[in-house]
Amino acid sequence: MASVQWSDTLSVNIPEIDLQHRQLIELVAELEKALESGADKEIMGRVIRELNTYVREHFSAEERWMARYQFPGLKGHAAQHEKFVETLLHFELDYLADRKELSAELLAFLMSWFTEHILGYDQHYAHYFLEKGYV
Repeated sequence: MASVQWSDTLSVNIPEIDLQHRQLIELVAELEKALESGADKEIMGRVIRELNTYVREHFSAEERWMARYQFPGLKGHAAQHEKFVETLLHFELDYLADRKELSAELLAFLMSWFTEHILGYDQHYAHYFLEKGYV
């Protein structure tokens, strides 16, 4: 599985949000490296804890920006965030139940999130903010 790498195509032109996206990339890279080396069980719990912290901070920041500038897609975007949180909860419960192959599934989910959400949904508000001159 190819690593997610930071590039300008991921940027939403908001330094705070871009920094948070970079933090997620670091977590994905760490999980991928641990999975390749067979050490994924040792770091899985920490990655899930860090993801829980990440989503609270990051999703709140994005939604504050969208609310502040009346982004018309806020409701749908927030629904995507809720779906991520729900999926993460399932991963956490599966981890606590010691389910096998969980690390690979979480990695695939996070890679998909980058493709669909950051390159898709996040770019909608990024373009809106640029078009309106907010960033």
